[in-house]
Amino acid sequence: MDVSPADSPQLPKEVRLQLPHRLTVVTPTEAPDPYGNPTPLLEYGPDSPRREIRGYMQPVTSDEPVEPGRQPVITTWRLFTFSPVGARERVEWKARPYRVDGEPEAWEPRPGRARYWVRLIEVEG
Repeated sequence: MDVSPADSPQLPKEVRLQLPHRLTVVTPTEAPDPYGNPTPLLEYGPDSPRREIRGYMQPVTSDEPVEPGRQPVITTWRLFTFSPVGARERVEWKARPYRVDGEPEAWEPRPGRARYWVRLIEVEG
């Protein structure tokens, strides 16, 4: 039987119940910019490092801005997790990519373990 890090026996059953969603965090790899810019190009392809975490995904807002030739739907989500997520990382859930919006918020109570609120954006269309 394979045990993923998100289902690790190290996590108490209560935590697995509170954080019901299994997500994949994609850390970008840096590639040289083809135009010579000093900021590297971030790639989130299949060769980028991935790690599995547990969390709780919650929809926040949905917007359908008017753009010529497009009908995008922009959905904002909130992720609660005990695992840190970086501002440049992406989250995959149910085979859909989500971009981290800004710096994730950390809450470190004493005593207790750190908790993270991550704002995510999904753009469709």
